[in-house]
Amino acid sequence: MRSQWHRFYVAEVAAPPTVLFDLVADMPSYGHWLPGSAQFGETTDVEPYPVKLGTRYHDGKPDRPGNAWWGTVTGFQPPGAIDFHHTIEVKPLRATVDVHIHYSFESPSPDKRRTSVGRWLVLDVIMPWCLRPLRRLVTSRFDQENLRTMAAIKQHAEANLSERSEVNHDSAQQS
Repeated sequence: MRSQWHRFYVAEVAAPPTVLFDLVADMPSYGHWLPGSAQFGETTDVEPYPVKLGTRYHDGKPDRPGNAWWGTVTGFQPPGAIDFHHTIEVKPLRATVDVHIHYSFESPSPDKRRTSVGRWLVLDVIMPWCLRPLRRLVTSRFDQENLRTMAAIKQHAEANLSERSEVNHDSAQQS
C-alpha cells in the first residue's frame, strides 16, 4: 500500500540567504553543525564536490549496514533553493520510504540580514497494508529529525554570524 505524507517547516534566521544555502550545500561539513542522532550519523562520499545538481551522497549512518542510503541533489539554484532525494528501506516494517526534501532561502528584508528558511518534506511510503498502523512511527521519526535539523541550522548560522560580527567589531575598535 502506498501513501504520502508531507510537512512544511519554516525558521526565521538572522543570516543572509547565501550563508544558509552554503551551509546546507556543504554536505561533508554537516558534522560541524548537525550532531548525530538515532537516525543520522554523517554524510559521506559526496561526489562531485563542491555540491551541484546531480551530486550523489551517502547519508544516514554510512558505517552501519542497513542504516545508510544513497541520495542525489535534484535541484540546485544558489542561493535560493536546493533539493535532495533518497530512498530508505525500513526492513523491520517491510517499508520503502521515498524522500524528497526542498529547501528555500528567501530574504524579506532589503539588506538580506534575515532569511526565511523553508524545508518541505514529502514522503512516499510503501508498506504492506497490514502494517499500515505503524506508518505513524516512520513519519514521527522523520518529523523529529526535520525539526532537529531546522533548529541546528538556525542555531549554527546565528552563532557563527554573531562570532564573526564580534571579531569584526573588535578588529575595527583596535584600528
